[in-house]
Amino acid sequence: MIRIRSTELALFALLALAVPQVHAQADKLPMSRTAGTVTLDLPAGKTTLVGLANVRIVTSGTVATVDGAGIHLASTPEVLPDVLSSPHALKIVSRANPSGNNAYGHSARITAQAGQIVTAGLAVTPNVGDAFVIHPLSTLAGVLGAANEAGLTGAANANAADKVYLTDSGVLVGYFFRSDASQWRRIDDADGANQGNTVIAPGSGLMIVRVAGADRTLRLSGDALPARHAANVAAGQNIVNNPFLVPTSLSASDLQSNITGGTGPGVADVVYLEQDGVLTGYYFKNGGPGGTGWRALGDSVTDAGAALILPGKALLFKEQAGSAGFALPEPFAD
Repeated sequence: MIRIRSTELALFALLALAVPQVHAQADKLPMSRTAGTVTLDLPAGKTTLVGLANVRIVTSGTVATVDGAGIHLASTPEVLPDVLSSPHALKIVSRANPSGNNAYGHSARITAQAGQIVTAGLAVTPNVGDAFVIHPLSTLAGVLGAANEAGLTGAANANAADKVYLTDSGVLVGYFFRSDASQWRRIDDADGANQGNTVIAPGSGLMIVRVAGADRTLRLSGDALPARHAANVAAGQNIVNNPFLVPTSLSASDLQSNITGGTGPGVADVVYLEQDGVLTGYYFKNGGPGGTGWRALGDSVTDAGAALILPGKALLFKEQAGSAGFALPEPFAD
């Protein structure tokens, strides 16, 4: 695990300087599963936040009983498939009990299975009757190709290569494609083991920092994940997935109700959005001179609520104020 070196820290120093109305559906499933394809540009010399908006849902159903760590699932198909031979996640996609704490929108990797009973480290215990979906988790090689089929710039050392960052407990962990070994390696362990099977944590995404080479594109397809997105975050930098296939604005997203605001960027959580390879930071201003509302870093007066959270784009979330938390309601356009 590394903290970004001085050359990469310069990127985050720069971040501190640069729709139609949609409505959130609180706790209901869409009428049918939505499938789609997202094509993302990976321009050379720029940074792209990659969200995993498409998955392969292998089963769904409801929670039948909860006994300690074991969650007994009533599934469709009736027999739960093997969800341990490769990494899978359980996501709770509706709430049978709308009051009080609930697991609605939370997801976690499945760590044990005994028939219809699974164990997953959900941050909140689900209620009987909650709906769920199960889907495979992505890996570094699964998204970008075991042999770098995405065409990122590889090199014998990380300095000359494009870099891919995942997040772990508020720390950004860097990887690159070591071309002379034809393997994905950690930046801090270039001579170490192949990292192609590194699992991208549930609710997370990737940040790709291109240093050279030609412009590339990344095409991702599959089922859209339903329900609100409640991400596990920690103090520091978190690459948070955006699983939705429609755009929404900061103000319409109601994200401000699920993170910590403040009178200035030094005492508020910061959300970085990326568009055309450029990252811009925003925070929710809840008092002080200049009024209240979403503001871009460096401008405490101009309302920035119309800034778009785009399909296929992850969010870089700096958790630095209050208790750790992040939730993004599911957007639906009228």
